[in-house]
Amino acid sequence: MARSMHRRRSNFDKTLLLLLFLPPIFFYIGYLNSTASGNVGNHLPLMEGCAQNNDSKQKSERRVAELMHKMGEGKDSSTIISSHKIFPPSTSDYATAMLHVSKQDLMQMHDFGVPFAPNARGSDAILIYNTPKSIPDDMSVRHDALYNGAKTSASTALSNCDSLNVIFTDTGHQRHGYNQCLVIAGNKLESYHLNRYERLLPMTQEFEESENKSPAFDDSTKLRHIPRANTHEEREDFPVPLSDSYKEYGDVRDHWKKLLTFVDNVDAILDELKVIVDPIVKDNTVIVMTVNKGQSVLLSNFVCAARSRSLDISNVLVFPTDVEAQKVVKGLGLATYFDKINLGDSPEEEAAMYGDDVFASMMFAKLLTVLCVSLLGHDVLFQDVDIVWFKNPLTIFHDKSNTEIQKFDILCQDDGSVQARFAPLAANSGFYYVRANKKTQYLFTSLLYHAELVSLSGSHQQVMIQLLQEHSSLFGLTVKVFDKVETEYFPCGWQYFRRKDFMKSLVKGESNAYIYHASWAVNKDDKLVYLKQLGEWYVRDQCHKPVDEIMGGEAVDSGALASECCSAEPLITCYYSDWPSKIPCTDSPRNDPDQNDFWAD
Repeated sequence: MARSMHRRRSNFDKTLLLLLFLPPIFFYIGYLNSTASGNVGNHLPLMEGCAQNNDSKQKSERRVAELMHKMGEGKDSSTIISSHKIFPPSTSDYATAMLHVSKQDLMQMHDFGVPFAPNARGSDAILIYNTPKSIPDDMSVRHDALYNGAKTSASTALSNCDSLNVIFTDTGHQRHGYNQCLVIAGNKLESYHLNRYERLLPMTQEFEESENKSPAFDDSTKLRHIPRANTHEEREDFPVPLSDSYKEYGDVRDHWKKLLTFVDNVDAILDELKVIVDPIVKDNTVIVMTVNKGQSVLLSNFVCAARSRSLDISNVLVFPTDVEAQKVVKGLGLATYFDKINLGDSPEEEAAMYGDDVFASMMFAKLLTVLCVSLLGHDVLFQDVDIVWFKNPLTIFHDKSNTEIQKFDILCQDDGSVQARFAPLAANSGFYYVRANKKTQYLFTSLLYHAELVSLSGSHQQVMIQLLQEHSSLFGLTVKVFDKVETEYFPCGWQYFRRKDFMKSLVKGESNAYIYHASWAVNKDDKLVYLKQLGEWYVRDQCHKPVDEIMGGEAVDSGALASECCSAEPLITCYYSDWPSKIPCTDSPRNDPDQNDFWAD
């Protein structure tokens, strides 16, 4: 009781002191302001001992700040008066004030299309104002912006912003092991690119002539300009395509040959394609897939899984890259177009691992097929063959009541990877929706022009992400990546390995997922393990062989293969007890001995 009374008495004393001090303080400030403006007449001689009125004003403000700080001990620092502005006069032409806001609040107000970084979910964003007029009108917020950069709401912070430049910088210390600084310099001509400098050893001829290699980090060397996706791993994620002789061979020369073939034949191809597309298109949308012989069993599983759930896939168009794959597509009852001119020399076997030559070759088919259907004026849902549907995802993209979804030109699954080469969008190039317009058509035309970089880097995804970012900045292309945590619609390998709780809800049928994408896999064998153990495998064992053997040499009618190979119920197989599974796989070994069984808790 005594302590409580003491605290109340103490608070009363502070309040009394505040009331006693404030009137003379504000009178003094008013007096100084009036002398500075020349409105005090006969009082001016009283100030003759001062060098400058502004100096006196600054001293009084500092004194006020000291008194207010002393009386406001324990209070939020953003409410304390400061006499020193955040930015000096030398930056006033581009940085005059600052506030910070909740990043989540900001991104809910303006969907920039970029998914949250997992460790940045509770972080704040910094807003820098270039002129006094851009600062919010509220006087207390205005003071905070000028003197202490306090936190406010996103709507208040942006209330006077006529334009907004947005920069995303590393929060997870992805480039770990060294200190990163961010330079913002005023310039008459504004830059929309980030130029990166790093303390790397000098570039030697050895590194110039090597592929996917870059010099090592050394903190004793000078900062020098480097490619933006470089990391500490001494790896060059975007190697420059080379040609030893532009007249004979090389990455660029090979690309020119493919490009010339496409340009010479594109009109005839589009005429043939239109005949196939027109009967199947729905709501101006075609679902596009591409497959070779080695991956065809995954296509079979997609069809069988959709049949088991009675989902409509009649507007699927598959581009096979070899004769055997074409037989599979026809046997599954899907529309098909075999572009022998551009894709006829593609390899038949599946990729031995992610990023190898076979994998890269199939990436060329990916970009070509989307471009062709888009040039016919149709929206495209592109998806890899290692996907199963729980519900038709087109209902999301076609939902006219969702105005936020409708404003984007291209919408992508979140890959989940935070590698620098995928920054900042981390879009998965194995599942995305494209609205047919001149911006997206030119995007995929540009991707075709960069096909040699896709081939050399072994990644369609990393090249596509950089072009998405560039075309967004240059042409106003609107891009959205569905955040992997904020939405459950499109799970992939990230959820499989990082979200045990979500995967349990998925296999129980309790999630809001529309699809599952078996990404983050080394090769097809891994994908089969994921799907079979999850209870998402519907292809009978006897169908893991060529079509002629399955059908006994008989002619394959449309849909006959699906009738022969599709199981109405999932065919579950256990492999590892610590990986997500439809049923407890307690009798199976652990893939990682340090991990608990998936169903252990």
